[in-house]
Amino acid sequence: MSSNAITLIVLVVVFAGMLAFTSRARRRQAQRTQAQAAQLTVGSEIMTTSGLYGTVVARNDDDTVQLSIAPGVEVRWAVAALRDVASLPPQYQPDLTKAEPAGRDDHGDGAGPTS
Repeated sequence: MSSNAITLIVLVVVFAGMLAFTSRARRRQAQRTQAQAAQLTVGSEIMTTSGLYGTVVARNDDDTVQLSIAPGVEVRWAVAALRDVASLPPQYQPDLTKAEPAGRDDHGDGAGPTS
């Protein structure tokens, strides 16, 4: 065999190996995405890829969800643009069990109780 034939065989083997690894990685990523989408149910606390937190209030047939981002405010987002809050690093997970900060009253103006 000539050195050109050996070089060609090596290149074909390397190319085939790269194709095998990338297709496997794509399949794994697709499985993870499907699993995450299956866990996305009404009431799920999520964060969008742009950092907006919300609660899923409805799933639509066109791969979108309705998010409640404030009382009375609902927005529509693509499922692909959502991150599960549990998948975020701890410093970005909101502490949903934390009590109201000291000094806040029921009106949210921070004035505290009046005497």
